[in-house]
Amino acid sequence: MSVRNTPFVQDASTGRRVTPIWLAYVLVFLVAIIGVQGAVGAVFESSWKVTAGTPTAQLQEAISFAAALALLLLWVVLFERRRVATLGFRGPGRGVLTMLGGVVAGIVLLSIPTLFLLAIGAYEVVDAPAGATSGWSALPLLLLLACFVLVQGGTEEVLVRGFLLQNNGLKLPGWLAVLVPSLVFTLIHGVLTKPLAFSMILLYALMASFLVLRLGSLWLVIGIHAGWNFALGNVYGIAVSGLEPHTTSAVFLRAADDAPTWLTGGEFGTEASLPAVVVLLVAAALAFASYRRWDRRRAAVPPEAPVVQRIA
Repeated sequence: MSVRNTPFVQDASTGRRVTPIWLAYVLVFLVAIIGVQGAVGAVFESSWKVTAGTPTAQLQEAISFAAALALLLLWVVLFERRRVATLGFRGPGRGVLTMLGGVVAGIVLLSIPTLFLLAIGAYEVVDAPAGATSGWSALPLLLLLACFVLVQGGTEEVLVRGFLLQNNGLKLPGWLAVLVPSLVFTLIHGVLTKPLAFSMILLYALMASFLVLRLGSLWLVIGIHAGWNFALGNVYGIAVSGLEPHTTSAVFLRAADDAPTWLTGGEFGTEASLPAVVVLLVAAALAFASYRRWDRRRAAVPPEAPVVQRIA
């Protein structure tokens, strides 16, 4: 499988220079995530302390992610000398609508395993924690929080499925170009010792990669990523990737005491549950099949014959 000649990957070569692979990973993980996000988090910790899971904490998270995103965009513009649109943002008019559709898709995707677990009694509705906001009264705040989640999810997609996938796709065999960023993305979620969570996040990363290659843009996967996280933390009140549950949610669900952890995900949340792994396995397989069909059709189209000019 080769991804080098896909329009999405070729956009990485439209600037004056291409970042070396080793430097791309240093830039994304050591500089942007650990350096910039860590520095912003340290500033907040010293001067603007908040309780984990609150709307203010979600705002701080969005700001730290936005700072990391700003650094990457500056690198692309100033070092690589290419337009920001080439990172996966072509067609912004239709793209915004695609992103909103992705948000809906992400909510539906997360709701399938979550509502299944609720239906079989493995999840149960619980009272909102003290000081939390839920129900219809939370709706205005939830709409604002959805914007914060878009920034967080969008930044992760630009860093990994945008910059790294493009960069790797130019220089590595197709499978490595997809697999390496997906594995690194999975490992930074701290799930190495959690097989189900590891599998689910890796499958999501693979699904997102094939969707991006197929569509040539990030718009849809940014929406899916944001919709998934928003539904998990702010619609169902479940922990997102094992982090502290949010205090603003439409409802609050918790794993039943007698339900096994492999079925519910336990304290890590739905992302470490077997139903979520099954859903993402199907989604990743469908995304790969769609990409392969598209790639074969594209390869079957003969290149345009060069125009021969006759000299009179």
